[in-house]
Amino acid sequence: MILALLPGCEGVKPVTGGTDGVLHVGSVMLSDIQVTVHQVEGNSSKPIGFGVAGVDGSFQLALNEAKGPLTLAPGEYRCTLESVGAPVVILTEYTKPDTTPLKITWSASDRKLDLDIPPSKLSK
Repeated sequence: MILALLPGCEGVKPVTGGTDGVLHVGSVMLSDIQVTVHQVEGNSSKPIGFGVAGVDGSFQLALNEAKGPLTLAPGEYRCTLESVGAPVVILTEYTKPDTTPLKITWSASDRKLDLDIPPSKLSK
């Protein structure tokens, strides 16, 4: 009875409405990998949001701590990857914003973040 009165016990709803993306190696979709988006500011960057690829490789970006949807504004971004359950080893260069080759220049006309990882960069 007490648990029913605690805030936040109604279940967690996923954040929707952020920028759509897809994560793949060629035609093979990747799942259970978190994509973290870092906004580039001069010579540094800061994480602004994330998405987790589902079984079809698709994700929607959410603000840090899932506080709401993240819609990318025009600008420079870097994306890092982290396995969240997939039996995949990700090279260290993809896990740090300073070394990731996933650099994005997003424009107002862009609609979907398409991240195609070279096959040699991931292994099972």
